[in-house]
Amino acid sequence: MTRAQVGLIAAILVSGNMAAAEDWQLDRHEDGIKVYTRKIEDLKHREFKGVVELETSMASAVGLLDDTEACQDWLHMCQESRVLEQKNFSERYIYQVTDLPFPASTRDAVFRAVISQSTSRDIRIDLTSRPEFIPETRYVRIHDSYGSYLLEKLEDNGIRLTWTMYVDPAGSLPAFLVNRLLTDTPFESLRNFREVVQRDKYQMLMFEYDEHNKAVDLKNRSW
Repeated sequence: MTRAQVGLIAAILVSGNMAAAEDWQLDRHEDGIKVYTRKIEDLKHREFKGVVELETSMASAVGLLDDTEACQDWLHMCQESRVLEQKNFSERYIYQVTDLPFPASTRDAVFRAVISQSTSRDIRIDLTSRPEFIPETRYVRIHDSYGSYLLEKLEDNGIRLTWTMYVDPAGSLPAFLVNRLLTDTPFESLRNFREVVQRDKYQMLMFEYDEHNKAVDLKNRSW
């Protein structure tokens, strides 16, 4: 069994057995952003959860998350991101490079991203590491990682974005750096996201729906 398979099994077990996880601990609450962490049984590192409310539409938020080239604009320490394979609107494979601070080495990762819509008010994007999708590079490859972006409509026409993530950064990292990244990454990323999503290129986006009222694509309102 590969390490990627082990990581996927761990993610499934965690999602199906919440008793294996500690309660979320609020570690940072600042500028309208909340960051929580918790320990997951049998996993090496803590999981984080960042929560922010946004004055924007679901389509705008999905549009920014979908825009891999904007990674450097909002995702903390993102050096590069690109689509490796696009199955359809709901599924793609993404390559991402993270430039960690000295003395840590740069990391890279491959994620399978899947969009699902459970209700008319919620959209979820699940991320699962797929390290074997492309050969390893000169960077340290992250093998075990999973997470999700949950977008929920609010009564005042805004949305709530909840980003949950577990990452085993691989290799050797100082404990102080790992702990700092657990809070800095979601906080800085969500603060940037809140600003970047207001750009016209995202505000002009809207969903295209199928006969079942499921979002199947994004388009510009001016088209």
